[in-house]
Amino acid sequence: MDYNKAMTTLKIFIILFILMSLFHVVCIILKKEWARRISKCLVVPLLLGVYLSGGGSRFFVIIPALILGWIGDVLLIKIQNKTNFILGLASFLLGHVFYIIAFIQILGIFSPEGSAGRINIPAFIIFIPPSVVLAMVVFRLIKPTKEMYLPVFVYMTVLVTMNLFGFQVSLLYPGTAGLLILSGCFNFIVSDTILAYYTFRKLKLSGAVLIMVYYILAQAEIIWGLLLLMRASLF
Repeated sequence: MDYNKAMTTLKIFIILFILMSLFHVVCIILKKEWARRISKCLVVPLLLGVYLSGGGSRFFVIIPALILGWIGDVLLIKIQNKTNFILGLASFLLGHVFYIIAFIQILGIFSPEGSAGRINIPAFIIFIPPSVVLAMVVFRLIKPTKEMYLPVFVYMTVLVTMNLFGFQVSLLYPGTAGLLILSGCFNFIVSDTILAYYTFRKLKLSGAVLIMVYYILAQAEIIWGLLLLMRASLF
């Protein structure tokens, strides 16, 4: 009975998350500003509901990652405010760091029973050169101002690192869960690259839509991938 209740709660949160995400994107397209702001504040909390009702509470490190993402969402509602913008990016950055910590825990790198054997060393080495090239291409595409060089560099380094460990998780656990986590990490790069690009330019409607679509996909894919791994008791 408890299992059935838990499944019902999970399904409700999934449906609400999907509906709210679609509603938010529609609000962006229709330029319904107040509805856009309110719905943006509800997307990640509903995803947190999905995570917790799906049994994610036993893997606690993801909770602050989602909360920090939500704080970033709220702060960037007023993206024109420089303080809000800086604090919002800092929140997202810390959220990515918590995802990295989660992937490291899954790989068991620092656990007593963990071993370097869980890291695919050849893939680790091969992954680095294309990541550096990608970071350089993105950097040139964004064209940040000189005072933003260091913040953008740090942010890109953290993003690439998250993708690196997400890739390792996908190799350790091939299948739907691993692919979802890897895709989610990559979608974070896409979303944040578009956001950074328009940070130094006038934001277009298409850009605003793409930022949120890829962001929502990134968060949802990682969370669902982690839930699938936990349900299979793989870590």
